Amino acid sequence: MEFNQYDVVKVLEIHNPEKLKGCGSGIGYSSPKIGDIGTIVEIYTDPFLGYDIECSDEQGITKWLTTFQPSEIKMELV
Repeated sequence: MEFNQYDVVKVLEIHNPEKLKGCGSGIGYSSPKIGDIGTIVEIYTDPFLGYDIECSDEQGITKWLTTFQPSEIKMELV
C-alpha cells in the first residue's frame, strides 16, 4: 500500500523492537505501541523510503515522533 503525507494511520505491527523501547529513535514522552493512531508528517525517498509518523495525545502534545522504514512497521489508513 502506498501512503501519502498527512495520512492518518493505525500501527498494526512494529518489526523493530528498538522502536518500542524509545531508544532515542524519536522524540516525545512515549514509545510507539500497537494500536496507536498517528499522522505521516514526512516521507523520505533518499537514500531509502521512510516515514516520519507523529502520535499526539488529546491535548495535541507529541507522544512520539519516529522515523520508520516500511520493513519496520505495518500500518493501515484510518
